[in-house]
Amino acid sequence: MKTANKGIFLLVLSMLLLAGLASCARPWEPSGTLALYTSVPTDVIADIETAFEEEYPAVDLQVYRAVTGDVMARIEEELAAGRIGADLLWVADFTVGEDLKERGVLLQYRPPEADALLPILCDEDGYYYAARLLNMVVAYNTEVVTTPPTGYQDLLAPPYRGRVGHATPETSGAFLYFMGTLLQNPDYGEDFFHQLAANEPAIQTNTKTTARIAAGEMDIGITIDFTVRNLLRENPDAPIYFVYPEMGVVMVPSPIAIFKDASNVEGAQAFERYILCKEGQTLLRDIGGLVPVRLDVVPPEGITSITQLRVMPSDKNWIREHREDIVSKFIDIFGQGKE
Repeated sequence: MKTANKGIFLLVLSMLLLAGLASCARPWEPSGTLALYTSVPTDVIADIETAFEEEYPAVDLQVYRAVTGDVMARIEEELAAGRIGADLLWVADFTVGEDLKERGVLLQYRPPEADALLPILCDEDGYYYAARLLNMVVAYNTEVVTTPPTGYQDLLAPPYRGRVGHATPETSGAFLYFMGTLLQNPDYGEDFFHQLAANEPAIQTNTKTTARIAAGEMDIGITIDFTVRNLLRENPDAPIYFVYPEMGVVMVPSPIAIFKDASNVEGAQAFERYILCKEGQTLLRDIGGLVPVRLDVVPPEGITSITQLRVMPSDKNWIREHREDIVSKFIDIFGQGKE
């Protein structure tokens, strides 16, 4: 392996210097039906729906919730039929924003709240923005794994054979981004996934991976950080914890965007601003255990802020261009993984 600092960047403190950031503003009072397609977990999006409709009582927010792969399949079907049935999109894979932008189906809109985000979390042309951060961590059962892991390589250890779990890029946008990032990294590459497959992992959703580790059904796995935090919030004595890999964590920005042909543009703009504003990001932190994208919102207790995380560099355009290849490679190595 090369040194831990190779190919890793540290988000710099100087980028924090954003003063006087505005909180939620109400420049208009939208009304009517507002349709959202999202991969945000059911319990989290239900609370967001309630809070948003309390803030904007004249809006009826209707949510279609599924894993990113299924959301995108629905969008492809609707595009083929001539019209997307939603006003907004909020999924896990940042490359989706770039893909839909290039295809000309997104509305260009820069809300004032975007000024509170790091530039790497914003589309430079104003078509989509990161609304949450998904960090791909190594979770482990603390009763079985007495020496905490240090990184993704720990999943390759022979004692964990048949006791490892993770998602599939067929359905999980976060895992697609994770796999694409590691394939770009010479310290990992395709060989890492062949070695991982040799350890006979269980292929399942990120949430199920977290739950099975906590239940003692497996020892270790790759999952999203907030799934562990939420489980521990509900069951503080659960024998599970996680680490950010020392060589760099894969950070997946989760894009929110408005469709160009949205039926309720004002409602969509209000929702995007609500999610990106200080109150909205605080809500996401409190109900979903998510790391805020805003620099003026404190992360969950005991959690490293985005300016201090050691993040593995990733080329989102490379992932977008190689999306089908990544999925095909996963199937070739692991077999058909979709549940």
